[in-house]
Amino acid sequence: MLTRLCLAFAVLVLSLPSSIGAAEPLALGGRRELFVDTSLLEPLEGRAQLRLHHPTPREVALTLNEPWEGNSSGYATVIQEGHRYRMYYRGHRYLLDPPPLRQAQSEVVCYAESDDGIHWKKPALGLFDWPPTQNNTGHKQNNIVWRGGAETHNFAPFLDTNPQARPDEKFKAVGGTTSSKGLLTFASGDGLHWRQLSETPVVTQGAFDSHNTVFWDPTHQRYTMFTRFFSEENFKGLRSIGVSFSTDFRTWSTPVGLTYPNSPPQQMYTNQIAPYYRAPHILLGFPTRFVARPLSRQAQSLEPVQTRKLFYESIRESGAYTGAEVTDGCFMSSRDGQAFHRWDEAFLRPGREGEGRWIYGDNYQSYGLFETRAEGPGLPNEISLHFNEGAWRDEMHRLRRYTIRLDGFVSLNAPFSGGTATTVPVTFTGDRLSLNFATSAAGSVRVALLDAGGKPLPGFDLTDCDELFGDTVDRTVTWHDAADLSALAGRPIRLSFALQDADLFSFQFVSAQ
Repeated sequence: MLTRLCLAFAVLVLSLPSSIGAAEPLALGGRRELFVDTSLLEPLEGRAQLRLHHPTPREVALTLNEPWEGNSSGYATVIQEGHRYRMYYRGHRYLLDPPPLRQAQSEVVCYAESDDGIHWKKPALGLFDWPPTQNNTGHKQNNIVWRGGAETHNFAPFLDTNPQARPDEKFKAVGGTTSSKGLLTFASGDGLHWRQLSETPVVTQGAFDSHNTVFWDPTHQRYTMFTRFFSEENFKGLRSIGVSFSTDFRTWSTPVGLTYPNSPPQQMYTNQIAPYYRAPHILLGFPTRFVARPLSRQAQSLEPVQTRKLFYESIRESGAYTGAEVTDGCFMSSRDGQAFHRWDEAFLRPGREGEGRWIYGDNYQSYGLFETRAEGPGLPNEISLHFNEGAWRDEMHRLRRYTIRLDGFVSLNAPFSGGTATTVPVTFTGDRLSLNFATSAAGSVRVALLDAGGKPLPGFDLTDCDELFGDTVDRTVTWHDAADLSALAGRPIRLSFALQDADLFSFQFVSAQ
């Protein structure tokens, strides 16, 4: 009897399809894929690794020195609309000396614009007076685009790319704090003349006194809002980030906290999360990390020494800070909007001590990546982003532009001794494979195409691949000088990348022009 049962089980197993247990191949289509996580990769081989890269500082983009701006200006948002770049930011000033810390003026929303994303101007809009008068009848030669209540603290606009968006709601925004009992919504047809949409807050659970962000997510066909959040109720636990969703921008889900698998607990201000415009199925985030340190002798000696003393004296009675707190910029990514791969190493460090950015309030990244021309002729465009510096210092508070190569946040990297990475099974459309990579003079990148089981396809092994070397954001892969992959389109394959002293930033299947 036992023998017959064993035979029957063996026959059943042998009769099952061989694909049982195998995952469906990932349909890439023609989208670009970045190496910001390992979700597309099998375990790395050799000395291959994922490497975080860092932005390069450029010129000062904007000095926040107008009477309605000042040392607490910030939470900037940049929107690229064709050849026009728009910037929105809070104008505000605190008085530190003599203590206690207090507001010098009410908060306002300011506007700047640029034709190239590099040179910015503050237009005289003539919308709101400064200093404020009861009936808005005063001097209006300023760049104030909104003046109101709590929403001016963190007014966060975005360009609504929802195809169903009304023309008079082409631009939308959220803003508000606990004093407004949550986040209010706003809309504008031209990005300059704004009106309040919601009479009451649309999201009420959270802390909000940070840069809360929102966008239309084309991948999931919904609006997504990221807000300031705490890991425990009643504003206890870790400073964190919450997420809420809506299909109509009017009714929102209850925020839930983000998760960070394999990353230790850390204090997060801001979030700066948005779909990456070159690969919108991937969300990239640039939160500010808050690090509370004891006021040691070394901490007291870090520049800006005098500002640190003034700040500590101005808030000492609250007991909230020691004056040794420091903020820096981080990087994270997600494919579902809730679980994020967060790098524990800084994306932007506070920098050299003499530059005076080792203080709470500096190194906050603005919201929005935008593409700009490179400084040299014949070079590909770069991604620009802003960080603030000079917080609490009227004479120094400003936004500095930084740049990073296209897709250049994280690379698949290997040293000269080499490393290999193989993808999970995928399908694609198109007939060419394009890579964004950089090598040393002695380095190289090669690509093999394998079947779903991992066996090299004839003519597409590593030894068939023509060696790639150089530094380019768009190079077509060839095998024996041939690039055509149309015969493989729609067929489950794997890609195997062999690197030697090289960084591979992204890949994409494209169609020949």
